Amino acid sequence: MPTESDDRLKKQTTVSSLTSNEFNDWCPGCLLPDNIIIGNPSAKAIQAFKVGDKVLGSDGYFHRIDEVMTHIHKGRIYRLNTAYFGETTLTNEHPALIVRKENVARGSIKTEWVEAEKLNVGDYVAYPVMKAEIDIDTLSIAYKKKKKDTRSKSLPAEIKVDSDFLKLAGYYIAEGNVHEREIVLTFGKTEQELAEDAKKLFSKVFGLAATIKDRSAKKGSIEVHVSSSYLSEIFLEWFGDCAAEKRIPHNLVLLPPKKQIHLLVGLWRGDGFINTQKLRTGYKTISPVLKEQIKMLLLRQSIVPYVYKNKSYGIHKESYSIEVKNSHYNGLIKLFGIKSEEAKISDAAHFMSFRDDSYLYLRIRSLDSFYYNGPVYNFEVEDVNSYVSNSATLHNCGDSGIVLGVKTAIVEAGLDPNKTVIVSGIGCSSKLPHLVNVNGVHTLHGRAIPFAEGIKLANPDLNVLIDSGDGDTYGIGVGHFISAGRRNVDIKLFVHDNGVYSLTKGQASPTLPEGRKTKSLPAPNINGALNPLSLAIMAGYTFVARTQSFKVKEMSDVMIAAIKHKGLALVDIMQGCPTYNPEFTSAAWFNQHLKPLPQEYDGMVKNPSDKNEVDDKKLGALKMLLSENPDNMHTGIFYQCEDPDVFESRLSARGIKPPLTLNISDKEGKSTTDIELLLKSLEV
Repeated sequence: MPTESDDRLKKQTTVSSLTSNEFNDWCPGCLLPDNIIIGNPSAKAIQAFKVGDKVLGSDGYFHRIDEVMTHIHKGRIYRLNTAYFGETTLTNEHPALIVRKENVARGSIKTEWVEAEKLNVGDYVAYPVMKAEIDIDTLSIAYKKKKKDTRSKSLPAEIKVDSDFLKLAGYYIAEGNVHEREIVLTFGKTEQELAEDAKKLFSKVFGLAATIKDRSAKKGSIEVHVSSSYLSEIFLEWFGDCAAEKRIPHNLVLLPPKKQIHLLVGLWRGDGFINTQKLRTGYKTISPVLKEQIKMLLLRQSIVPYVYKNKSYGIHKESYSIEVKNSHYNGLIKLFGIKSEEAKISDAAHFMSFRDDSYLYLRIRSLDSFYYNGPVYNFEVEDVNSYVSNSATLHNCGDSGIVLGVKTAIVEAGLDPNKTVIVSGIGCSSKLPHLVNVNGVHTLHGRAIPFAEGIKLANPDLNVLIDSGDGDTYGIGVGHFISAGRRNVDIKLFVHDNGVYSLTKGQASPTLPEGRKTKSLPAPNINGALNPLSLAIMAGYTFVARTQSFKVKEMSDVMIAAIKHKGLALVDIMQGCPTYNPEFTSAAWFNQHLKPLPQEYDGMVKNPSDKNEVDDKKLGALKMLLSENPDNMHTGIFYQCEDPDVFESRLSARGIKPPLTLNISDKEGKSTTDIELLLKSLEV
């Protein structure tokens, strides 16, 4: 009987508490802590992100971080330096989305995920342009009036998000700060016109009177002062205060590109430069967040800037220069409505980048490595398993999503970690017992199922899960996979199915369809593919389902149903493998070729004692599986039968007790346990 402490332990179990100190050091991959990642609401160092934050994915949209992973890395780190955007530092096995230079030369723009150590100078990194777009007409102004503040004028309840507001926002981000109860914009001594414009905009947008103070004699500047403690607090929240913290609010980052032109105009007038003699223009900031945001705004205008990091010297802090040259100079000048001679396109610039509807392609300028001993970071990202740094699009193995799915299922199903066991064999999947804080057994290749059966039969009170791979289970272990169905022991089998043996460099597994060519195969696969779901149903499994690793919530829900099922359960997980089978296991491919079972489909047996119904449900599931082809499959629960005839019940009916319930020795240490009956029951 569960005790009160057992119940309390279950309630205290969380995904975090199930996370061990181990890390998939064999699994792609990680970044150094200071790498800037494009996020929502802002770009920031990878070490600053947490679960629930959103990051830009390879598809150009923002996706939720399901898990943040970190460990100590001792070894080589690669410095990937691209044209225009600079460097990203990552571990040797971390895949980046690229196009090979030889394919570009042939006119074939085919993206692929390639580990950092296998990249070449001259290859092109595929960098997504943000596609997320949300227009807003107004912004609400929320503040609490202060009884003692009689000087600050009331603000409107909302303001229009129009050209006036956006230009004023650009002015403040470039030149403003909050000083006590005031907003102060500081322009150069020759920028009287800009000061007058800012004064007019404060009145027009917020109904506030601004004062212009000429400081040219002492400071060489002209200042615009606005006295309002309320607007000061709002601007501080929206845009930041000191130069290093300046940022564009995310709702303005998502505005339609046409509206954002006015924001860019304000920024450039405030702190940018335009040199019509040298035919170049640019912007300088010490804010790493603002640097990335301006870059993204320019990309949405089809303008590609050069981004440089300037080292600190003397009293000057580390800063960033965003420069626009060549044909992109012509585009920005046209955008701003400035007359200028057109810049010519250099031959070098022509080879540095190109773009299509999905990506900007940036040439890899250099690739070197150095030794590092310290923390590195990685994410598990919902749906796309990818995220974007300042200069590269990055991926991580689909195993991470499955690890998170298993931990989530354990928590949501209310399992006691002390009474839960995860068993695995050999392969990329099989490190999972090391990664989850429950009992674990890492066994022999293909032998996870008999180990798990032995554990469950020895102690039926345990919750026994198997985490295995397609090669481990459907290849060398297929005999045990079939025989397990004959017994129907109450264990749960989660199989990572990516069609290849990834740990041994990508040979075809039993589930790779005939005719498929993966990165490591010299020719298309000539073997037919095994259908594990059909085989499981015919073998006697009482719960059979398919899901995919990129949809963690959907996957964990199916795992929970399998855990709660009484009997032998199979969850076949279509898993992403960006390294050895990227074309047929990407999130985009899965979303196109994997569809949920039809709403009218019902694989649940209502009356397990009705053989006709059981046979009909099995036949329906098999027909559904036979209707599929490798490019058209379904996810969901194909067959479920809550048959009380589990193997443990058969043993009990024969008077065979679990060994754990027996005294194994007498007081003198002499064995008193006879397991002969149990062993005979397991004979094939």
